[in-house]
Amino acid sequence: MIKLPIVTDWNICTPNLYRFLDQEYVDAFFKDGSLRLSSFAQFHKHEDEQRLDKKEGKTMFVHRTNQGGGQTITAWATHGVSAYVLCAAMRYDKSLMDTFGCNSYFRITNSTNFGMAVARNIPGLVNAFEGPCLYQDMKIIEQDLGYIDVNKFRDPENPANIRKEMLNDFILSRMEHYPLFLKEKSFAHQVEYRYLWIVRNKEADYLDIKVPEAIQFCEKESELTK
Repeated sequence: MIKLPIVTDWNICTPNLYRFLDQEYVDAFFKDGSLRLSSFAQFHKHEDEQRLDKKEGKTMFVHRTNQGGGQTITAWATHGVSAYVLCAAMRYDKSLMDTFGCNSYFRITNSTNFGMAVARNIPGLVNAFEGPCLYQDMKIIEQDLGYIDVNKFRDPENPANIRKEMLNDFILSRMEHYPLFLKEKSFAHQVEYRYLWIVRNKEADYLDIKVPEAIQFCEKESELTK
């Protein structure tokens, strides 16, 4: 994290977002704010290849350093198990809308205020994120953390055993938020921007809510966009 002294206004300009849906769901949203939030578990179940991603939330972490004679630690991690997700595209594209099998969309004109409005209607909310997806050939996060003394993860009562939960927490903290947005390059044409709302107890793979206060941050499809 970088901290800089700023003596003037700092403006963060997020993109207009396009949520592709069938017309009935667009109409329902503009009527009373009806939204369905999905999840990574739901993404694993989709039948069409544009929405199906069985690797969503799963990332490999590689720590590699030359310090101390060299060291490599690898681990698979799963993120977003307790997250509800909403996805949108960062551009209007008729062919992309057709690829998703949708016939309409609504445009989110203020991404942060929209996400915060939704957040206020999610029970047990713990944390939330928004941002563009990152596309790579392989879902790997590689870092040089310097030489790690693995002895600090050993069980004092049985030094031959590594306390996996402690090691996992250490690795997960170093991966930060990136696994939540990391996708394979084959999905790059979707130019996805996503929201994630982390909850204390996720009871289902999707959540249906009504957020009428979010409507003010959205617009219906327009001929200008087309």
